[in-house]
Amino acid sequence: MSEQIGPLIFVENPDYPYPFETPLPPRFWMNETTGRLADAVETYLRNDELSAEQMEILKIYLRQYIERAVISDTADRRRLLEQVETLRRVGDVERFADALSDAGLEPF
Repeated sequence: MSEQIGPLIFVENPDYPYPFETPLPPRFWMNETTGRLADAVETYLRNDELSAEQMEILKIYLRQYIERAVISDTADRRRLLEQVETLRRVGDVERFADALSDAGLEPF
């Protein structure tokens, strides 16, 4: 079964299901089929400069992940979603990924 989120198309991978019960599980970047998200994530992971389009793709991905994932009781989901909009550079994404990890989220 596939799901489109903005320009991204995700296909479920039964070998890597989301490990928690939730009505709508977050989609993982490696299950996106257009290749646009993989390109953006790989660029980020190499610590290379992200294009404006790649940054927007990462923001779409991060939004859906934060909205859907099981999160720590002490984390502020609304604040994390607001922070997505402030991301501009690779360093911003790196710091944000650390904050997400503190909230129990591992999108990458």
